[in-house]
Amino acid sequence: MSSDTRVGGPAEANNAIFAQNGQVDWVEFGKSIWSTSSVTLQRFASAGVQPITFGAGLALASAFTLDRVGKERMHNAIENLGGFWSFENLLFFGFGARSFIHVMADAQSGVNCIALCSALGEVHNEHAAAWILDELWKLYGYPAQFLPSHSQLTALIKACSGVLARTEFSRISDRMLGNTLTVVPADLSSIEDIAKALKGLFRASQGDIARITVMGGTNCAFIAGSAHWVLNLKVHVEDEAGRTIYRDASPEEAQVMVIYCRQAALPLVEISSTTYILRDDDGTFVRFQALHEANLTIRTPWDGCLTRVFGTTFSALINAPNNLGDFLGSVARVYQALALGESDVGQFLRRPYINFVETSYGIGFINCVVTIFPELKRVIGLFNVMQSALNVPLREALGTIERTVLNIEGLCQCSTCTRGSKLDGCQVALAFSIRELVSTLSCVRRDDGILPTVRGIHITGARQLANWQRRSEDGGRPLPPTALDLDMQGVYTDEVEVIRYFDRLAHPMEIFSGYSNHTRYVPRGNIPLGGDYCTAAVNQGLCYYLDCLRSMSSNAENARTVHIIPGHIQMDDRQFNLVYDIPGGSERPEVAPVHVDILEELESSSIIPQPQKVDFKLEMLGIEKAMDQELLVYYRAIIPGGPTVKLQPGFISMK
Repeated sequence: MSSDTRVGGPAEANNAIFAQNGQVDWVEFGKSIWSTSSVTLQRFASAGVQPITFGAGLALASAFTLDRVGKERMHNAIENLGGFWSFENLLFFGFGARSFIHVMADAQSGVNCIALCSALGEVHNEHAAAWILDELWKLYGYPAQFLPSHSQLTALIKACSGVLARTEFSRISDRMLGNTLTVVPADLSSIEDIAKALKGLFRASQGDIARITVMGGTNCAFIAGSAHWVLNLKVHVEDEAGRTIYRDASPEEAQVMVIYCRQAALPLVEISSTTYILRDDDGTFVRFQALHEANLTIRTPWDGCLTRVFGTTFSALINAPNNLGDFLGSVARVYQALALGESDVGQFLRRPYINFVETSYGIGFINCVVTIFPELKRVIGLFNVMQSALNVPLREALGTIERTVLNIEGLCQCSTCTRGSKLDGCQVALAFSIRELVSTLSCVRRDDGILPTVRGIHITGARQLANWQRRSEDGGRPLPPTALDLDMQGVYTDEVEVIRYFDRLAHPMEIFSGYSNHTRYVPRGNIPLGGDYCTAAVNQGLCYYLDCLRSMSSNAENARTVHIIPGHIQMDDRQFNLVYDIPGGSERPEVAPVHVDILEELESSSIIPQPQKVDFKLEMLGIEKAMDQELLVYYRAIIPGGPTVKLQPGFISMK
């Protein structure tokens, strides 16, 4: 049976319903939304999208036109989507060949819908993006009886999010901001104003108007980026002083003119029918359940991201490269002692340390410093200083950490390091932030096209500033555990940092999505008994999963690796947001939490006399939860003539 993308019937009928001018035959629309093929309906159900929601997306997408360049960009973005299977092909991470996206892409109206929803989802939280679709529907005067619910519009945004994550669009907002972004991106503009500006863009793409002007704050970058990359319109962007930030046409020739303005300088009313004012949300909307949902996701290139976020503080820090090099090299040395199980690790506790990926300690850590952040590679002498600091006894490295932190503190002029100063920007906190970012990212495997968010890097800096301020206030806390976020005998890190020992996904999400609700992804059971650890999650179009779902390996390096790919988590054509271990301990006693290399333990089982090896079968099984689009996943080891052991992959990978 056909799996076409039409709401119902052949392409010709679909074209009759959705003309590329925003006009919709609502009588035919109402008749056709329930006539979709069973295969297509199954794909809808897997994404949680109802046929009427899909039809609504096509209706909105009919309001604009993609030219040849726009079509080619979207075609390449969709063609480059892919993914990976878990162990025994139980789960699929990414965009599969039978995903909802490939159903939509069968017709141009579906491609337009993907373009609209994925662009919105790339910059906005999925709930904010859904409200923008809601407002667009009302602006076009479409029938209220066909307007999907907010949860359905959110599902449509989710289904399309991630398609543009590896394209130039993901970084275009940062380019369109130029130097206007000196702090963390501002909150969302008024939903109504964003929808009005989008409608103006759509009219320009149809040739109904020759030019529009958009004025406002950070959200102007989304409008400019969508005009340039999705609709291929000629764009000119200026700051408040009239300086050009981006141009592919002169101000006179531009089809879209964008001017950044402080809110106080914005006109109280629209100057003309083709001028759109993006005002900040005045707080009257109660649509957002959490503060982060009103933030914009601005991705920035790796090369220059530290300068982008930390500005002159970063410049000041690298002006003394010996201090930074000695600090990072000594950090690598301490991590190496813990990872390789050296006999002397000072007073550091071994058990909480879980970074065994080769790139997370020793020379691997040092290489990551200059590979992840090219601007550090260009700091003359930094790499050699880090190498020298690595080749010393552990005790000397600990002393170097203390000495270099105090040196950086002495050079810093911020209010935390210098009494009486009112300056922001702490060099010590920045050094700690670089250490944390490298430590996290060294265990992440991702496509080079997936970029960090400005807000995610800033959050890391804010957390490390709070860490340094606490140490400065109590005065008695030793420097090494403060600088490394490691536990020592009698000295413990902050609770949020301890959480990261048990969850490999929260901080990568923070870096790449701009926020992370730590409490959502931490173990929900009793930790000593093997709480149900989160092993995979989807956040703003990106899928994060632990390597232990791809294979059950005795290699600690593989067990600690996090993979990031655009797309979703799928099992049996169903999409899921989270994957947890099956509960253990008293909650489900038949599941035996295993603390060490279970494969070796099974092979040396006393059930079969030594040295005979155990011939066992390993399976992966999943249990779908009734709500919340969550999965419980576990391995089952079957020993002929012996026991059947259920293994929790997340719990084992933490041990």
